Amino acid sequence: MSLGEYSSAAAINKQAVEIYKNHAIPGAAKLYRDALRLEPSYFPAQLNLGILLFKEGNFEDSIKECTKAVTMRPDHPSAHFHLGNAYYAKMWWEEAMVEYERVLHLDSAHIDVHFALGGIYLNRGHKEKAVECWRKYLELAPPDSPKAKLALEYVEGAIANKVHIGKYIAE
Repeated sequence: MSLGEYSSAAAINKQAVEIYKNHAIPGAAKLYRDALRLEPSYFPAQLNLGILLFKEGNFEDSIKECTKAVTMRPDHPSAHFHLGNAYYAKMWWEEAMVEYERVLHLDSAHIDVHFALGGIYLNRGHKEKAVECWRKYLELAPPDSPKAKLALEYVEGAIANKVHIGKYIAE
């Protein structure tokens, strides 16, 4: 379909989401960009483009697109969370922490941000703060979820001085 065949940025975004679900990444990225050409301030397409780029491992472009989303909606926790994830993937701990703290300011019940903060604290040598974050995650998360089991392993490993995590990203 050409850009002129769509009635709105929302319609294009909806089509892009469906295409993305079918793993047609380049097609979805093109449609998100088409939606933004049609309506440059259409927040869902902006954020979705940033998330898609992140999932493809294109962290620098994800940072650019998520930053635009944060600029459009500075009150949106998900925009800050995904920008934080992109910073985390680049191991830009300070920037990631700022975004994650903004998420908590906007939505104190956001679960995954505690998991991510634990990783940052551990990577920065603050084991006690990491354990505190993972324990908070465990309080909020469904106990049988795979990430809850991982958080429990991290807590137990940190206490035993045997935990090391790489670039795990909370999604």
